[in-house]
Amino acid sequence: MKSIFTCYTALLVLVTFNLKAQDDWEKEKINQPFQVTFFTPLGTNGVNSTRFANIFSLNIIAGVNGGVDGFELGGIVNIDEGYVKGVQVSGFGNIVSGPVDAVQIAGFGNINSGYTEGLQGAGFVNIVGDSAKAFQIAGFGNVSAGLEGAQVSGFGNLSEKVVGFQGTGFMNIAKETNGAQAAGFMNIAEDLDGVQIAGFLNVANKVKGLQLAGFINICDSIDGIPIAPISIVRKGGYRRFEFWGNETFFLNTSFKIGIKDFYTVFTLGHKPGFSEFQWGFGFGAGKTIQTGEKNSLDLEAHVYNVYTDLWRSWEYNQLNQLRVSFNYQIAEHFSIFAGPTFNILISEYADSAEKISPSWSWKISRRNKVRGWFGFNLGFRF
Repeated sequence: MKSIFTCYTALLVLVTFNLKAQDDWEKEKINQPFQVTFFTPLGTNGVNSTRFANIFSLNIIAGVNGGVDGFELGGIVNIDEGYVKGVQVSGFGNIVSGPVDAVQIAGFGNINSGYTEGLQGAGFVNIVGDSAKAFQIAGFGNVSAGLEGAQVSGFGNLSEKVVGFQGTGFMNIAKETNGAQAAGFMNIAEDLDGVQIAGFLNVANKVKGLQLAGFINICDSIDGIPIAPISIVRKGGYRRFEFWGNETFFLNTSFKIGIKDFYTVFTLGHKPGFSEFQWGFGFGAGKTIQTGEKNSLDLEAHVYNVYTDLWRSWEYNQLNQLRVSFNYQIAEHFSIFAGPTFNILISEYADSAEKISPSWSWKISRRNKVRGWFGFNLGFRF
């Protein structure tokens, strides 16, 4: 995490190295109604253009000015060694060394070294070297030292501190987030108070809120809920192996991971001793309710793919199961459990449904492809 923010700091220094120091824009500027520049110093303000703050500023190709308090339009680039207030539009880029309270629109990028308020919209990138109270939207990425507002981009957002929202197609990075991160691939935050939503991966140190990922969540500790096929919580996480049996599969092994308030379950089951090979794998989710010092209750939902053959073509057999398990803790890392289940089997063929379901099951569909029954689980975990 520290190496990421070291690179982030270096990036801000690199993109702002040629801007004037803050003292320059704090010097008194001469206010005037307008200026027109072809290419600095070929303009109405000549070589002294940085001494003037303009209400209307037109840079036909590129212009360097002392500030804007109104509207600035540039064919290629606008450069201001002072404050900008109002609206700034350029075909390629806007570069400002002083504070900004404006709407900035650029075909490629906006780069500000001072405090920024308002809106930045760019085809490629927005960068603020200081903190910002703004909405940043860019085709590729947004960077700020601190943000109160929102960052939206096609690829990535980077900010040391975020109070608000980060949304991107690929990756968000923030040292501290109070709000929400949403990314197509990955979110990274050192401290999160809010929500992380990612298509693949969320990473955080301390989480207070919700982590939601398409594949994996990783955090050091969480005061909230992590939801993903795999959620790794280093402190206070829940990880258990189970061995158990029921009427469908006599031998089962499961792995549970997450936290007690929400965990996921991966299961592999087998029914030996029959002429036709019957096995299955399943995925589920559950919650543990502590009912006593050594007693607890698990509420779980599972979905299994069940197969009657190993090498031949596999037909569709989906077993849906609701499970209630009563647990008793015998030792610190060993407990036994038992409880009822409710099962619904949906099969491609009627004869497969009859093979898989027990004799006491009942038909739900006329063609006998959907069957239901009550069952029972018994096992141990460590």
